[in-house]
Amino acid sequence: MSPPLPPMVKYEFGFEAYLDSKQIETNAAMSYKEFGRTYHSYRAGSYHYPNDPTEAERLDEQYEILKEMMDGRLHFAPFSRANPPSKVLDVATGTGTWAIEFGDEYPEAEVIGTDLSPIQPPFVPPNVRFFIEDSAEDWGYPADFDYIHTRITLGCWSDMQRQIMQRAFDHLRPGGWMECQEVMVEPHCDDGTMSSDFPLLRWSHELTHASEMVGRQIRIEDNIKHWMEAVGFVNVREVVVKIPIGGWPKDRRLRRIGLLWQWNLMSGMSAFTLGLFHRVLGRTVEDIQVSLVETRQSLFDPKIHSYQKFYIVTGQKPE
Repeated sequence: MSPPLPPMVKYEFGFEAYLDSKQIETNAAMSYKEFGRTYHSYRAGSYHYPNDPTEAERLDEQYEILKEMMDGRLHFAPFSRANPPSKVLDVATGTGTWAIEFGDEYPEAEVIGTDLSPIQPPFVPPNVRFFIEDSAEDWGYPADFDYIHTRITLGCWSDMQRQIMQRAFDHLRPGGWMECQEVMVEPHCDDGTMSSDFPLLRWSHELTHASEMVGRQIRIEDNIKHWMEAVGFVNVREVVVKIPIGGWPKDRRLRRIGLLWQWNLMSGMSAFTLGLFHRVLGRTVEDIQVSLVETRQSLFDPKIHSYQKFYIVTGQKPE
């Protein structure tokens, strides 16, 4: 049973309430504690993962790994210094790192990041702003974006096609672009070294099941291209990158990335699991932690050549 949530007082919400240094100080009132972690209070329960400094640090490390997998690029949509966007929306911005770096790269652009939690830094480029907002609800702002972006939104939505992609399509200018960068939770293997009862694979299936039980899509990546096309995007392009788990690749760069990704998964395992397995599957915290010992150990098995798929999908609203 989750503890009672604090009253949401003296805090502005919505697209017209951007975060300043004074509002950042209200973070404590925006969260409640459970399992020794903090979770967002605004729209509590709609996102089952913590928002505390430990998770923020992990998210920023995850960001750097994915950026390296993209060869340092922030996006695959066809923007450049010579052809910059003018207005950008980063949905479920998290720590805001992507939005901040995008704002630095394109100082001409107005960059807006939205999220349920005010965990973004108070000092940002002058062209970047953050808002507390539940993007699963109606978007009450103009249809004048050139670019709308998501990254690692697993478990955020009950219907990503309807709640996010359709709204993104409706709020883009003709010719504007949407880009989704999402990781598939389920590990894969190409050489038969991963068995069907591999603990990490079993865990991913349980996590997917628990998330679906509360109406939160976690298996979205290989559907994104189809969903974009279904709502009307054209020039849809899908790129799938393999992120190794562990140091098994022979390539030095991939080995380094694999070791970093392995550690990131390990450090986030409790955060990914506790909320869903306890609240939804009814397991005790002690039972969950014991089961995760085997899952974490499987991450470090050098004989298993597993990886996760990273999907980068771009689509354009017709002119």
